[in-house]
Amino acid sequence: MTLVHYTETGSGEALVLLHSGGMCGEEWKPQLPTLAKSWRVITPDLPGHGRSPLTAEHLSIGDCGRAVLALLDALGIERAHLLGSSMGGATALWIAVHHPERVARLGLYRVSYHKNEHTHAGTRDMGDPAYWKGVGLAGWLSRIHEPQGGPEAWQQVIRRVGEALDPTTSDHNHTLDTLRTLACPTLVIVGDRDPLVPLADALAMYQAIPDCGLWVMPFASHVTASNTWRAEAFAQEIARFLQRR
Repeated sequence: MTLVHYTETGSGEALVLLHSGGMCGEEWKPQLPTLAKSWRVITPDLPGHGRSPLTAEHLSIGDCGRAVLALLDALGIERAHLLGSSMGGATALWIAVHHPERVARLGLYRVSYHKNEHTHAGTRDMGDPAYWKGVGLAGWLSRIHEPQGGPEAWQQVIRRVGEALDPTTSDHNHTLDTLRTLACPTLVIVGDRDPLVPLADALAMYQAIPDCGLWVMPFASHVTASNTWRAEAFAQEIARFLQRR
């Protein structure tokens, strides 16, 4: 398997930060100064994002998980903390379900344990280039995804995310019974107004996972401002979770 592009900073136990769909490892840039003080922070670009090629015909959560495991193998890391955002959270959960021995602690940020037609509709809406042009991020997406095939490649990148999370075909389709088998300490993080991750889903995850914390961000949708005014508090809360005895 072709190794994904990644960056690395800090030292200590390995902490892998997995970005959301349509983004790249740069999503975690505001968190790195705090987290790198205590951990060896590894930030990959998932397949078909940023500088990492998509070697399969279609993007899938399982392939993202296998790419992360291949990277850990190449780095000689047997076990790591995983923190995933949205599609990155789906990837982290896939690894925890299928390869639990590789996960020390698990952070699931703005991601449910499955998709349905209602929540997938919101994901599809975010696959529309007009959405990103409207929020002023089209230029940034064009820059980070230019390695995927030029300045317009970002539009294909964001469309693939909806395909990977289609509830009729996606391997991001777990049950609460499966969550009950997770042995690693877990933190579920969700905005209280997130249309893609209903609060009821987050609560169900919290109740199903044996060793689980729940952090509900007030007045937050799927965009939780963890890259702007919430960035410092977000990193501090992650650090507290990872250091909890």
